[in-house]
Amino acid sequence: MRTRTRQVVRMLADMRHAAHCRALRYTATQEAMRLAENEADADAAQSPEASDATSDPHSIDIVKRSPDLH
Repeated sequence: MRTRTRQVVRMLADMRHAAHCRALRYTATQEAMRLAENEADADAAQSPEASDATSDPHSIDIVKRSPDLH
């Protein structure tokens, strides 16, 4: 019985540790997402014309049709 009690106590400690690790990973992921969003917002505010150039479908067609790329 004593060995079984130790096993149960160890199992409960492992479960608490795993839950704590999940909470830490969740917090770290949320922080990384927040930082990435802030960085993207800062980049967008810094150069609004850069986002317009990449969304222009004609610029991609010009590159695709260029004869020196074939």
